[in-house]
Amino acid sequence: MRSVGLNRVLVGIVAGIFVLMAVRFGLNYRAPKPITADEFVQALDTHQNSLIDRYFREHHNPNVRAANDRSLLFAAILRNDNAVACRLLEAGASADLADNAGVTPLMLAAMRGDLEILRALIGNVTDVAARDGAGHSALYYAVHTQNIEIVDLLLSLTPNLELAYGDSGELLTLALESPNTKIAQNILAKLPRLQQWSAAALRALDNAVRAGDRDSVRLLLSKHIPAPTPEGKRVPLMAYAIANDNAPLFSMLLECGADPNTTLGTKYDQDFLDALPSKSFRNYIEDDKNVTCLMLAAGLGRTDYVHALLQANADRNRATGRYKMVALYFAAELGHWQAAQLLLGSGPDPEKLRIEISLASQKMSLIKDGVPILDSTCSTGREGYATKRGKFVITDKERNHRSTIYHVDMPYFMRLSCLDFGMHEGVVPNYPASHGCIRLPGETARKLFAEIPIGTLVTVQ
Repeated sequence: MRSVGLNRVLVGIVAGIFVLMAVRFGLNYRAPKPITADEFVQALDTHQNSLIDRYFREHHNPNVRAANDRSLLFAAILRNDNAVACRLLEAGASADLADNAGVTPLMLAAMRGDLEILRALIGNVTDVAARDGAGHSALYYAVHTQNIEIVDLLLSLTPNLELAYGDSGELLTLALESPNTKIAQNILAKLPRLQQWSAAALRALDNAVRAGDRDSVRLLLSKHIPAPTPEGKRVPLMAYAIANDNAPLFSMLLECGADPNTTLGTKYDQDFLDALPSKSFRNYIEDDKNVTCLMLAAGLGRTDYVHALLQANADRNRATGRYKMVALYFAAELGHWQAAQLLLGSGPDPEKLRIEISLASQKMSLIKDGVPILDSTCSTGREGYATKRGKFVITDKERNHRSTIYHVDMPYFMRLSCLDFGMHEGVVPNYPASHGCIRLPGETARKLFAEIPIGTLVTVQ
């Protein structure tokens, strides 16, 4: 019994000693200090994984800020530590917290071209289109780094680019200046049609034309309402192509959707006017308004261009603003009979059918397949009223025409090249007697009027 009691006393003494020790050590115990944001960042720099693990284990605030007002998430992305960045996101870190320059973690990921972390951030961002203090967005930085995968991802999250970014001119300029044309194409595809061409857009168009990149040319043209001009010029690029006979440029523009009814404007560059060989044509151009590219091609006698524009549905009946000139008048009055035939929409090949007038012999010949089939006398303009020489086409007929100048009847009138003279029935002596027209005997005039189609070539020599 005495032994049992002694054991109990010993156990009690030992227990008391442990209690005293526990109390003593407990009084000396200090709980570990919370980890500060700067310490967390330092741990990232020195790879102190144990401290980082403790931070998460102790559930510290994931949204505290370190130097430069940068969040821990920002710091992790800046150091390419995607594992820690993802742990912070899982712990509730906000992807919207910007530093003192307004740069968000999303923008930083775009700057660094880090598609992996950017995808992780997307679900935690409230405004993909947010801008920093410089006015730039994550998309802007993605374009700047030419990372098309990130560009496409951010574009897919922005249904209305113009609404999201307001004035997107700087973004578009950056995209257009990128050597990666696909980025510019993808940005342009998201934008509405633009009211004017920027210098960057004109340079991009020039580069695309030089490279033969029809897709880029087509997209650039489709996204701009006005016609493009050479950089620093006022006259449309298509008009320059016609004036300078630059068929490859003209064809590419037309094939890629340039407006076939493009007008030349009201102010002209001197080098453009210098490219027009005819002074009278330059005067037409400068004095009138709303001259179209079709009129320009017609006035220059560029039949290939006229044909291409008509094929592209250029309006042959559109008139200028001041003098009401249509394209046919430009071609006819400037002596371009082939262009006039195209604009009339008819006219036989001169090798098949034509009329020749000899001023010297006062004779008219109708030639078919190279053989004269009808010869007749005629009477042309007397002294002071000489009949114009040259090649003309019959542009209209009028059975009972009456001259508004001389107030006399001119039956079976066949006007030449829209001008103020033509062929008609009249008195035919053996010498020039008219006021400039070509008089024909009645039977000849009636036959030609009935059988010769509009557009037939008439050569006066």
